[in-house]
Amino acid sequence: MRIAIWWEQDSWGGVDTHLLTLLQNWPDANDRFVIFSNAGNQGVARIARALSKIPAVTLVSFPEGANTGLSVLTRVIRHFSLPLRFWLMKRRAQDVFSRNGIFDALLVDNGGYPGAWGSLAAVWAGAAAGIRTRMLLIHHCAIARAALRYNVESLIDIGVQRWATDLVAVSRATRETLIEQRGFFTVRNPIRVIHNGVDLAPANEEAAPNLRASLGIAGDAFVVGMVGRLERYKGQEDLVLALGELPVAALAKVVVVFVGSGETAEQQRLEAMAQKIGVASRVRFAGYVEGGVGALMRQFDLLAMLTKDFEGFGLTIAEAMSAGTPVMATRVGAVPEFVSTDIATLVQPEAPDEIAEALVEIMSNREETQRRAARARLHISKHSGQAMARKFHRLLLVSGG
Repeated sequence: MRIAIWWEQDSWGGVDTHLLTLLQNWPDANDRFVIFSNAGNQGVARIARALSKIPAVTLVSFPEGANTGLSVLTRVIRHFSLPLRFWLMKRRAQDVFSRNGIFDALLVDNGGYPGAWGSLAAVWAGAAAGIRTRMLLIHHCAIARAALRYNVESLIDIGVQRWATDLVAVSRATRETLIEQRGFFTVRNPIRVIHNGVDLAPANEEAAPNLRASLGIAGDAFVVGMVGRLERYKGQEDLVLALGELPVAALAKVVVVFVGSGETAEQQRLEAMAQKIGVASRVRFAGYVEGGVGALMRQFDLLAMLTKDFEGFGLTIAEAMSAGTPVMATRVGAVPEFVSTDIATLVQPEAPDEIAEALVEIMSNREETQRRAARARLHISKHSGQAMARKFHRLLLVSGG
């Protein structure tokens, strides 16, 4: 098969990790991929070097107008001109496809829903271009239609269900939001669930920087890591607040390391919060860290993922499990679909006091924590990249008539 992948996004995150894992584990070496991405896609930049090592993959960039720093008037115009802009996006995608030959299948990789309107328009373009199989993959939750253009968005939703031969969500939680928030009619087009896959982190993978050395962390400190963009909904603030709830003896042993970039204002807010509650000396910001994920995760005594409202899957959790690192996570979205209290510590979202209690318990029972981590590594091996890739390959192969 010759497969087109349409991928529009601004930032980096789980979508790019998922795509790289999918392509690295693809079961048919005869298949060829062309990835079409917007010029400002930070996810492409993050995994470009790894993609270049896959001979079957070609990258094609297309220009895209700025989505940030827009004036209020421009945003209003863009909001109400969606029908025209959507049609122009469809024409753009159709032209891009036609300039790059004939494709047997199209995979449109989207974050949430509607996510990038250009991605939804690409599904329409794929149908107009006669691509036999057209899959729309959704990684995060669907949001409600905008009140002032409800009818327009409703029509696009109906179109998406007709233009796509297959709708795929990475979790049952994501699937439910498409039905509840957007009224997707599963009799017309079923929404399949293919959970994310993650490969067990090898011991000989690419090294990561030594965080203890670079951040001045004592060798006997208990290091709690959070990996992801600095965004309020990710729950970094809840971990900072939890430090303030710890007994003095426990606080003296803990260091929290935030790994990931984000807006400067959010980091400054977290730093100010830590300063005000007297825990600034226990918090470090590492920024974006290059290197092997497993090599990074193994530097933590605990990986915390404390998303406040919804998690489409929780790929960071799976990556920590694959490296044998203990996990604490909030019970949100898809997390309970593959995480239980037998293999990780689960807490309620926005509950710093509960997080603090869990930290004390974990630090007091290190042997049991490690036994959980060992069970988690065995469990996550069932969610392998190979298993995930086989499911996508089979669906693209048989779909579309």
